[in-house]
Amino acid sequence: MPDLNRTHVQESPHFTDEEDRRHVRDRLIFFSDAVIAIAMTLLALELPVPTGETDAEVWHSFVELLPEEYLNFVISFGVIAAFWMAHHQFFRKIHVVDTALLRYNLGWLFLVVVVPFATRVNSEGGFVLGPVLYAVVISAIALLMVLMARHATRAGLLRPGTPPHALRGLLVGAGTAASVFLLSIPVSFASPSWGRYFWLLTIVASRVTRRVFDRRDP
Repeated sequence: MPDLNRTHVQESPHFTDEEDRRHVRDRLIFFSDAVIAIAMTLLALELPVPTGETDAEVWHSFVELLPEEYLNFVISFGVIAAFWMAHHQFFRKIHVVDTALLRYNLGWLFLVVVVPFATRVNSEGGFVLGPVLYAVVISAIALLMVLMARHATRAGLLRPGTPPHALRGLLVGAGTAASVFLLSIPVSFASPSWGRYFWLLTIVASRVTRRVFDRRDP
């Protein structure tokens, strides 16, 4: 009598056996966590040190760096942390990984690594390039999260028994973030400062959309 489990595994389009399934998925998660940690570290390495000949001058230099350099660091750290949490929740629901998901994830990690560079550009004065580049990078990260979630659902990569709407929160949150940052681009061309303030709408919009979907799915 044939081994049904063995036959099923051999016919899998993703990997040859259950050990490979767990091994590749776990390696992908560990690798992603390491890359994200490096990106967060690079943010801190780019921070300028206050300078001066006296305590008063050093404090003055520190205060001058607060609204641009240090605030941008806090924002970017929070953004990467939020995406890492979403990435963590997403892969908790993943049972197997295929080549397409690997490629999507590599593209996603590439953009995460670009965030420190985009943060640096955004800190350089009031030029339009700063907020526009930053918005493009963050929007692309959010959109890739949406693509990964949709692909995992359609390709049957989720854990057995996972309900179809399990990734709805991720899709809504990432989609909202991408929409707000994309809409901030034309605002930035009119005023770079207002373009940066526009990003704050992500917090409000995310809460509103979450409440709407919570009411639809009590």
